Amino acid sequence: MNRKVGLFLLVFFCYLIWLYLAIYESSVNDWWTVNEIKERTEDTIGIGVSNVKVIVGTVIFIIGGAVLYLLTRKRK
Repeated sequence: MNRKVGLFLLVFFCYLIWLYLAIYESSVNDWWTVNEIKERTEDTIGIGVSNVKVIVGTVIFIIGGAVLYLLTRKRK
């Protein structure tokens, strides 16, 4: 049980760190960002968070956590 909780916390904190970096510390040109250009005029650019990219990243972390759990599971 401790291994399961530890792995969940590790994946959860990695997800939160990725989400923070992908929203606040990345540019639109980075491949791992969740930002997208919502509106562009001659002198301004409106940047927002793409819900689709956030959902795809969440699914990737869930699948990655499940794979790590299956790899680190105790053998009986």
